[in-house]
Amino acid sequence: MDNFTSGKNIFQKKITGSITDTNSQPIGGVSVLIKGTNKGVASDFDGNYSINAKEGDVLIFQSLGFQTREIRVTTSTIINVVLSESSENLEGIVITTGYDKVSKKKFTGATSTIKIADLKLDGVIDVTRMLEGRSAGVNIQNISGTFGAAPKITIRGSSSVFGNNTPLYVIDGVVQEDIVEADFSQLTSGNAETLISSSIAGISANDISKIDILKDASATSLYGARARNGVVVITTKSGRKSTPLKISYSLEETIRDIPQYSNYDILNSKENLSILKELESKGFLELPQVAQARYGGIYYIMADKINTFNPSTNSFLLANTPEAKNKFLQQYELANTNWFKTLFRQSLTQNHSLSFTGGGENNSFYSSLSFFTDPGWSISEKITRLTANLKNTFYFSDTFNLTVSANASIRKQRAPGTFGRQTDSFFGSVTRNFDINPFSYALNTSRTLRPKDSNGQLEYYRNNWAPFNILDEINNNYLDLNLRDLRLQIDAEYKLTDQLTYNFNASTRYVNSTIEHNVKRNSNVVKAYNADETTIVRNANIFLYTDPNDLNAIPVPVFPRGGIYTKNDNYLTTYYLRNSLSYTAEVNEKHEFDFLLGQEMRYVDRNRNGLTGYGLQFDNGYTPFTDPRLLEKIIEGGGNYFSVSQERERTVAFFGKATYAFDNRYIFSITGRYDGSNKQGRSASSRWLPTGTISAKWNLSGEDFMKNIEETINNLQLRASYGLVATPGAATNALPIFRTQITDRLNSSDRESALNIASLQNSELTWEKQYELNLGLDLGLFNNRIAVTTDVYFRDIFDNVDFVRTSGIGGEFIKQGNNASVKTNGIEFSLSTTNVKTDNFSWITSLNASYFNQKITKLQNRPNVFGLVRGTGGNAEGYPINSLFSFKFDGLTNEGIPKFDLSKAKDKNNVDFQDLENITDYLVFEGSVDPNISGGFTNTFIYKNWNLNFLITGSGGNKIRLDPRFKSSYSDLDVFSKDFKNRWLLPGDENITNIPVIASRRLQQKYGSTLVQTYNAYNNSTARVADGSFVRMKNISLGYNFDKGFVEKLGLSYFKVSLQGTNLFLLYSDKKLNGQDPEFYQAGGVALPIRRQYTLSLNLGI
Repeated sequence: MDNFTSGKNIFQKKITGSITDTNSQPIGGVSVLIKGTNKGVASDFDGNYSINAKEGDVLIFQSLGFQTREIRVTTSTIINVVLSESSENLEGIVITTGYDKVSKKKFTGATSTIKIADLKLDGVIDVTRMLEGRSAGVNIQNISGTFGAAPKITIRGSSSVFGNNTPLYVIDGVVQEDIVEADFSQLTSGNAETLISSSIAGISANDISKIDILKDASATSLYGARARNGVVVITTKSGRKSTPLKISYSLEETIRDIPQYSNYDILNSKENLSILKELESKGFLELPQVAQARYGGIYYIMADKINTFNPSTNSFLLANTPEAKNKFLQQYELANTNWFKTLFRQSLTQNHSLSFTGGGENNSFYSSLSFFTDPGWSISEKITRLTANLKNTFYFSDTFNLTVSANASIRKQRAPGTFGRQTDSFFGSVTRNFDINPFSYALNTSRTLRPKDSNGQLEYYRNNWAPFNILDEINNNYLDLNLRDLRLQIDAEYKLTDQLTYNFNASTRYVNSTIEHNVKRNSNVVKAYNADETTIVRNANIFLYTDPNDLNAIPVPVFPRGGIYTKNDNYLTTYYLRNSLSYTAEVNEKHEFDFLLGQEMRYVDRNRNGLTGYGLQFDNGYTPFTDPRLLEKIIEGGGNYFSVSQERERTVAFFGKATYAFDNRYIFSITGRYDGSNKQGRSASSRWLPTGTISAKWNLSGEDFMKNIEETINNLQLRASYGLVATPGAATNALPIFRTQITDRLNSSDRESALNIASLQNSELTWEKQYELNLGLDLGLFNNRIAVTTDVYFRDIFDNVDFVRTSGIGGEFIKQGNNASVKTNGIEFSLSTTNVKTDNFSWITSLNASYFNQKITKLQNRPNVFGLVRGTGGNAEGYPINSLFSFKFDGLTNEGIPKFDLSKAKDKNNVDFQDLENITDYLVFEGSVDPNISGGFTNTFIYKNWNLNFLITGSGGNKIRLDPRFKSSYSDLDVFSKDFKNRWLLPGDENITNIPVIASRRLQQKYGSTLVQTYNAYNNSTARVADGSFVRMKNISLGYNFDKGFVEKLGLSYFKVSLQGTNLFLLYSDKKLNGQDPEFYQAGGVALPIRRQYTLSLNLGI
């Protein structure tokens, strides 16, 4: 029996199988060797292989960029293999900068390379949001979860004091320009323009191959005067020569959770009504006043019923008796309306993606279509997006190839009707008229109110002196976005010699976005313009028109018919042209030289046209019906009913790079670039800027003294770089800026056109610059089972655009110039470990973390108090960018009114939001609103055909202003937080609570408008600050790859099913937040928070 068994092993048999990566994608060209022999084969394009071997042989599977696996042949004739990515072979890892491709072993800069298989989160459509927690030093704040609204992304912290800190996005070597340029305050505004603030919202993640994040001056140096904020380089998928057609299809179906009141500190309807009764006892909800107030809820309905006579019953709808009123209020006391369930839904989104790839002897191609549809998380929104991508490379000879690419994206999106926010720096508040944001409404509206009455009919309340119902308003007041984005690109490569190559790149992009705001006749907005039922309402209504030529004129409506149609068109047109020569030489197999020399030109046009039409009859053939007095009112208020703006940017640049490597141990690199832009001042020193870096790397693992420990330390590299990079500043007044306007005159016949000098010329306006020193270490242990990367950097940022207050000489009190300076120092750390690796099971962990310290060292601008205490923070010398300050809360008075320590203020008795003098002496510095700590933690488990992955993200070191809950006066529309249970009620309560009193009529009359400022100061005090640190279970994914045999029976090459949960829960956040998301800015408008969602995905190939 023993002889028979041993004899059986000498016979060979055919072993077949498939080779895939951890995301079930086939890997072609994998070397399959029988250990101890020179016998081997390579897998085909679909990852299939076939080899003759006998039992007991060990098969070795090797491929660049993947971990080598050894599997022993047993009785089975099918061996399917999953290869995990590896950094073992640095020669096989290529960094793509957008200008050139460099081997990781020779790259001297700080960078992260992420393959899309490791990055992609199913159900997340915006690619930028997938970067959260993936790379050290890259911080992403989901300040809005609305599609199209860009998250706030910074690489190594903010650099510009007042400008844009977003990194450059580069797709296949071409910078993607922003449709609208938005800084932090604009991104957090919730205004309609944020829907088009993401420059790459039109790219499908399924079309991406990998992303390289360039961080330090050396890595970004080829971008020169645009590189200071870092660069995100996206490489899209391509076909391969001489490969058969491959068809891939994926489907992602996602469902979102509805927000829950249990996560927030909101009172229920019974608790809320008890506070309303306190308001009633303090004289705020007296029926005659409520009936004519600007805002009204259940007390307004009650007053209306008491005052409405029903002839059929010969009585009023509601008797004016305590018993009748109590009975009426009781039905609302028990309403406990769940506004989240009313306004949100668990709708299903779908994302379909279909791609074709392959190639012949002289060409390769990749094409794809994707379609995303979202019926809306809230009832006020819906989205469809279609993308198309075509890339074809023609190989005319061994020395010349040409790649032609075309990309198109079409998006249609519905959002709630949104007007711009208004900032009141006198009273210290930010408001938005007619805000119908579903999330804000659910959080800020009393649960005593009902969307429908007991008969199932819409129930109307009062907003801006007019009837209001949120369901009706959403149907009559909405935004429609239509966006078309087309990009064409040609890349040519011609090898002049074996060592010298010419590259040509030309591209053009055209984007047109149209945002239409439709406000129909039945909307609360239009009804507010016509509310004049009583003299009290007429005199109070700010939306009515009063003839300035008639001293006895009374306010009148000037909106007889129709609604409001506002249309804003944004056009972006870009042209880009680049020529470059690259030269590579090797001498004596030890000396390597790489040279790059090039030139580029960039042409960018941004046009914006705005039009507001009043009196448009949506239900009558869109016929306009306008009262001239309405236009009079708009002009008198300083508004325009149309606008046109144009921006032209022209840049030219010359660049060069030289790299020398000796024996792959010592690498030296120098880069230079010379930029010129029409956006800078007229002088040559301002308009033209030379930038450059020097860098070096020492591969210690190649030294002889490392040979004895190479099994332990297989990779050890030291990096250093120093250089100057820059970016255009926020100012655009290299030439004087003129704004057209109509003069303010009492009579319209006296008005005339005028030119307003918005900004005087600054002929010395120049780039915002940065010197950066970076020191890095790359370490690999135990054949890269443990890989460590750490970087320390020191940034000296200068010539930042600053706002300088002057005496007004020259006609301008606030001027813009390059005056501000900032210093930032930080450290980044990344760790990757292969904890377990067997034939059937592997466990891989990756961790990244970063920290930086920042200070504004020079700033001439003097912010006012409100500029520092509001939730987005402000800038002051000696503090970080976007610092948050607070009034120092000093308890309550014996009347329950907040008081503050103003002993060092100019006015020691009253709050002054506009104070400029030494305000940091009495305001309390809380910290920056920007996190200076960020990180991510990923674990991947692979068992046979199963894979499990989870991602944890987090950030910290920042402060958050709590939502403003307290006011000097309330209405019965307001909802109250649970803090109000502990409010001041009686003298002496100031010793046991910090929650202020609900001010009575007497207190309002006693303190006047200063009471408004006092309560707003309380909202912006030390009592209303929370720690912004959080740790979030970002994603959990479970996937299964079906066996090759089963898949082949279906006529497929691979088939994978996965289930993912995203934004699942917070593992840690400050309890003071009481449900407030630490990333989200509740600005209203179109802004919605990120949502918990679950995605089922199918991926298959033919």
